[in-house]
Amino acid sequence: MDVAIVQDLDLDYCREIPFHPSKRYPECPFEHQSAKNRVYDAIRTLFLRLGLDGTHYNMPSWNPLGQYISPGDSVVIKPNLVRHYNPAGGIEEQITHGSVIRSVLDYAYIALQGQGIITIGDAPVQSCKFEEVIRIAGLDQVIKYYHENTEINLRLVDFRKWAGYPRKCGGIQQEELDGDPEGYTLVNLGDYSEFTGLNDDYQKFRVTNYDKCQMQRYHNTDAHSYVIANSCLQADVIINLPKLKTHRKAGMTGALKNMVGIIGSKDCLPHHRVGSQNEGGDEYLHKDTRKRIATHLSEAIDTTDKHWLACLQSTARLLTHATKYVLPHRDDYYEGSWYGNDTIPRTIVDLNKIIKFADKNGILQLIPQRQNLTIVDAIIAGEKEGPLEPSPKPCGTLIAGENPVAVDLVCSQIMGFDYSRIPTLIHATHAHTHTMLTKAIEEVTIQADDIIPLHEVYAAYGVNFTPTLGWEGHIERSSQGFKS
Repeated sequence: MDVAIVQDLDLDYCREIPFHPSKRYPECPFEHQSAKNRVYDAIRTLFLRLGLDGTHYNMPSWNPLGQYISPGDSVVIKPNLVRHYNPAGGIEEQITHGSVIRSVLDYAYIALQGQGIITIGDAPVQSCKFEEVIRIAGLDQVIKYYHENTEINLRLVDFRKWAGYPRKCGGIQQEELDGDPEGYTLVNLGDYSEFTGLNDDYQKFRVTNYDKCQMQRYHNTDAHSYVIANSCLQADVIINLPKLKTHRKAGMTGALKNMVGIIGSKDCLPHHRVGSQNEGGDEYLHKDTRKRIATHLSEAIDTTDKHWLACLQSTARLLTHATKYVLPHRDDYYEGSWYGNDTIPRTIVDLNKIIKFADKNGILQLIPQRQNLTIVDAIIAGEKEGPLEPSPKPCGTLIAGENPVAVDLVCSQIMGFDYSRIPTLIHATHAHTHTMLTKAIEEVTIQADDIIPLHEVYAAYGVNFTPTLGWEGHIERSSQGFKS
C-alpha cells in the first residue's frame, strides 16, 4: 500500500509526559503506562494499514518497523520543531507532538533490538530556543526515560550550526551552537539541481534574515550546494515526522517540506528570488519601487553592526511600509509569501533528492541510498498563517507512507487543496532528474477504512483548511471537484 490514513475526528494527543502507551501491548518493551494515550493506538493501526508485519500483529514478536530497520542501523527521527512559540495561538498546531514522536521511537527501539543508534534531530528557525521547544514537546522527559530504562544509544540533536536573534536596533546576534556531532557535508547537486537553467538568477536568491552574500557562496553559476547534517547522510533509515500545516511560501508543508530541517546553515536555502515576477523574481507579483526599497532596507538592517545606522534604516523601512495606507500596493505579497513563489519548491525537491539518493559522502547516486518512512502528524494541524503563526485545525488524522511525494499528494487532498496548483508537488512529480514518484499519480493507492484511490480521499477524509492570505483563492480545489 502506498499511503495509509487513520482518521478519528475525536482523536486527541496524550499529554501525560513521557507519553507511555495506555495498554500493555504484547510487543511493548516497557512496563509503564499512561492513563490515556489514543495516539499510541492510532500509530499501531497506521502501521497495520501499511501492511507492516501484519502476520505478527498483536503478538510479542510484532516488529512493524523491522521492514525498514535492522539491528545495528543508524536511525534518524526527524520531527518538525520549528519554533518554541506561536504568536497566533498554541504550540500543538505548530510542532510535531511528543506523543507521536514517542510512539514511533518505541517501535524503532524494538526493531534495533538494542543495537544501533537513534538520533532525534531537527534544524528549527534561527531564532528558536531549542531547549525550550524540547521542553514544550516533552522530549527532554522522553530522552530521560530512555536513558534510565534502556542502554540504546539515543541522542537529541539541534542540527543548526548557529542560532540568530534579531536585535532591536538592527543586525542579527549570532550564537554558535554545538551542531551535529557527526559534522556536515557540503553537497553540490550541480546539474542535478532543480535550479539548473536558473544559474544566472543566483544573485536574486534570498532567505529572509540571512546575508545574501553568504547565499551566493552556495548557489552560483558553478554550484548548487547545501550544508547537510552528517547524521542524516550517514543514516540507514530516516523516519520523517512532519506537522501538517499551511505555509506562506510553499502553500502547504508536510513530508517534502520537512526536509528543510536536515540543514546545518540555512543561508544555503533559497526561499525566493528578489523582485517582481515580470523582473524575473518571485518576491511579489507586480513591479513596485516601494517594495524594492523596503527589501533593500531590510537586508541592510540584517547585516549592519552599526546600531545608529540600523535605527535610521528601520525608521525608513517603517515609513516606506506606511505609504501603503495612502497609496495601496497593486498586490499585498512580500518575501515570496504567495502562490507565485517558484523558488522554495525547487529547494525542497533538491533536499529530498539528497536525502533519498545521496550516499554517505554526499554524492548523488541513481538508486535510493537509505530507507525512508513518513508519518504526518495532523491530529491537530495548522491552517491560515502557517508555518510560524498557524491557527489550530483539529483533524484527528495521521498519514503515513514510504514515498513523501505520494504522502503529500494525499495530504493535499485532506487539506482540500488541488495538488496541481501546488508548485512543490508540480516540481516533485516532474523533477528533471531522479524520479521522485515511481508511478502515475492516479495509481497511488490508499489504505484507510477501505482501500481507495487518490481522487476519493477528499470526499472521505477532507477537512478544508483555510490557506494563508497569499494563497487564498489560488490553491483550493475547484467547485467542480477533483482536478487531475
